[in-house]
Amino acid sequence: MNDKHYFFSIFLFVFLFACRPENEPKLIYSNSAYSLYDNEIKQGDFTATAVSPIHIVSDYKSISEQRSPRHIHFKFSINSRDNELPIGKEHILSLDQLKDTLISPIIRFGEVQETTIEKTETDSTATSDSIRLTLRVDMSEMIDAFKTEGKYTTPTGDVIHQNDFKGVYVAGDLLPLTWDFENLYNKPGQKLTDPDNDNIYEITLYLRPTTSQTPSSREWKLTGSIGRYPQYQSGQLIIDALYNLALEELQDIIRPDSTFRAGAAWDGVWTRDISYSIYLAMAYLAPEIAQKSLMAKVNDMRIVQDTGTGGAWPVSSDRVVWSLAAWELYKTTGDRDWLKYAYTVIKNTASDDFHTVRDPRTNLMHGEQSYLDWREQSYPRWMQPVDIYQSFCLGTNVLHYQMYMVLARMAYELNDKIEPYEHQAILIKKAIQRHFWMPEKGYFGQYLYGGIFPILSPGIDNLGESLAILFDVATYKQAYQITSSVPITDFGTTSIYPQIPHIKPYHNNAIWPFVQAYWNLAAAKANNELAVLHGVSALYRAAALFVTHQELFVASTGDYSGTAINSDKMLWSIAGNIAMIYRLYFGMQFETYGIRFTPYVPTALSGPKTITGFKYRNADLTIKLSGSGNNIKAFYIDGKISTEPVFPADLTGEHQVEIELGNEVLPASSIHLLPVEEKPEATVLEKEKETPTVLIENYSPDNLYQLYQNGEAIQQLNIGKIRFDVPSTYKEIAITPINKNGWTGFTGKPVIFIPKKDEILIEIERFATPIAREYAGYSGQGYINISPKLNQRIDIPVVLSQNGTYAIDIKYANGSGPINTQNKCAIRSLFINEKRAGAIVMPQRGENEWSNWGYSSPIVQPMKKGNNVISILYITPQDVNMNGEINDALIDAIRLRKISE
Repeated sequence: MNDKHYFFSIFLFVFLFACRPENEPKLIYSNSAYSLYDNEIKQGDFTATAVSPIHIVSDYKSISEQRSPRHIHFKFSINSRDNELPIGKEHILSLDQLKDTLISPIIRFGEVQETTIEKTETDSTATSDSIRLTLRVDMSEMIDAFKTEGKYTTPTGDVIHQNDFKGVYVAGDLLPLTWDFENLYNKPGQKLTDPDNDNIYEITLYLRPTTSQTPSSREWKLTGSIGRYPQYQSGQLIIDALYNLALEELQDIIRPDSTFRAGAAWDGVWTRDISYSIYLAMAYLAPEIAQKSLMAKVNDMRIVQDTGTGGAWPVSSDRVVWSLAAWELYKTTGDRDWLKYAYTVIKNTASDDFHTVRDPRTNLMHGEQSYLDWREQSYPRWMQPVDIYQSFCLGTNVLHYQMYMVLARMAYELNDKIEPYEHQAILIKKAIQRHFWMPEKGYFGQYLYGGIFPILSPGIDNLGESLAILFDVATYKQAYQITSSVPITDFGTTSIYPQIPHIKPYHNNAIWPFVQAYWNLAAAKANNELAVLHGVSALYRAAALFVTHQELFVASTGDYSGTAINSDKMLWSIAGNIAMIYRLYFGMQFETYGIRFTPYVPTALSGPKTITGFKYRNADLTIKLSGSGNNIKAFYIDGKISTEPVFPADLTGEHQVEIELGNEVLPASSIHLLPVEEKPEATVLEKEKETPTVLIENYSPDNLYQLYQNGEAIQQLNIGKIRFDVPSTYKEIAITPINKNGWTGFTGKPVIFIPKKDEILIEIERFATPIAREYAGYSGQGYINISPKLNQRIDIPVVLSQNGTYAIDIKYANGSGPINTQNKCAIRSLFINEKRAGAIVMPQRGENEWSNWGYSSPIVQPMKKGNNVISILYITPQDVNMNGEINDALIDAIRLRKISE
């Protein structure tokens, strides 16, 4: 459709709408928080109205706009980590007057300050919307410890060596402050200085009482051209207008190089963002841009893992979501050259992941939750990147399953062998069912975590649940159980449930529209009409009231402010809105042979729906849909009835598709509507000296405690001190709290008991040339350096006194990058007696923190009594990380722990 015809059709629609008789808006959905009508959203005193298909007006005011802040909440930080105060504790200072210059008392690092700050002289540079505040912190204890011991242990137990000290920072809740601790080092305006060398560090900030996340306007009128995209009209004006808003915002986030940026605040092309968005909508809406975006995330014919936890891949291993998007793009375009290219890229990626990410004991894939890549937002605080790599999560494993299914389908198209890929897919699917499904709860657990003998977290990862339904990892019965059993809130489906206490909203206590979109599609597949209606209403409420597609919003308030960070015009939020038209209501499923239609229209959304100007391969389609339900009564192509609801891929030119639904009442359905609830705080576990006793340092008589031994649930207790027999073999003890509402919290870091005879520490410098000892914290006589060119092979002879299964890991340091970004995770292959045993993963532990030692991921292998040789090798291409060049670490020692006979 050209722009002239488009604007004429809009003018005609607006004219007819304006001339219709006055009547009440038609109610579509309502709950205790808001109501969705056919032309507006009402939430309390606020209303968002679709004046026309190209005009939305909202009087919504964010919580941050309704009141000025009276306090500032903040913490100090060493080396850009949350290491001053325990979780839930922070400094609170009262702000008396907005226009005054304020200065804090001197706060001792680690001591909670809660007071009214002093008011000083007027600041002529302050404005009506800013507060000039000077914060001061006494770091004398740290400086003294550096002088006497060469290191300082923070109140949270974080050890900072003097030569690793990078600076003191501040995090907080008023802009320009942020609670994103691990990115503070990237924000020079949040680093304190000590200009007088008196150990008092200080910083002057201009605080803004309103949030920068506020959209620039509460009114939207179409100003650009969206005629290049298919047009949509229906009986629900608010949905028509939000679709057009999505198209215009989509235009705004296409980069000059014709790739998709992640959002208005995120300029990068990110693998997971583009891939989830391409699957939802962009493969059929903007295939050329989708292809360029996917190709931008390929290097050395392998999928690029976005920078992330511990140095990206393999700690984060969800890059395989690219395969879903690539396959969807092929089915949409039929481009054989793209198919061949994508097949090679995915095969290479799968091979590397099989080598480095797969766990042969479980047939599961290691790695971080997909998109939930901010550690404290969805993991217990004690878990470091190596612990996250060692874990197994639901969503990422479903993606790996689907990647193998995609490979099998691509292989079939290219006359290649499909059996190896189908075999791996089946193994992963069975493993997910075996390790994650919780029949007593009716949904999957979020991840296995905690060590060599992992336990299942019964928390909920709603993207993972949705993907399990959409890609048939869940059975049909399980699909309905999930969509009716998982708790959802008035404002929508949260990223995780229940929430983690004292963690600011981002993934925690948050709803992400793109996750909501996947949930809606999964609910339709499960034939849960109420879940679908609730879910689409949640999407429309947020977009209409905010008049933009936010990255996320707070689950407990429904507001976009109060989140740790946020962005408007977010690609995958836009894609989620668009997908409701094509994927849900029209049920468009792209296959190699054509488009199969499986519509799903809740009764409340019945009425005529029309898509015009839809480009599919060499065809230009007008698609009309009428009625409600999910049963197709009649399907026509160009006025001729068709026995199959499929538009063939080989038709060309202009065509009209008409779909009549039967208006049958969909089966009775239900949802589990709950307010936002929190899990109990993770246990803090300590081993008592001299005796085999575990203490729960934060014991509460209000909780029950589930005791695990070597991954097995033993019993529930209500005591804070648990004594064991003197261990004759390896014991890994984990304890999770259960509150009065039945929600389970995280275990603290598991406590390990092991007889001394069963643990061996071998100093590595005995088998390779040690380097100059410029860093601290090592054991023995020194340490060695490894890089792609240095110490590519190290052989360590080991004499064992007994047969057994051993956990083997390496004490290492990796200061190549910070804990949360970049791409320099060190990877090596471990061989036992010339046979490869697995991958040794050594994530980044802090920018230039080479005295920060920890243990690598362990490899569990049987070993024989007598002489053995353990070898550490750098093998290409499998051990090549995302950086490709810097793959370095320091190695201090190798540890062997016998865990069973």
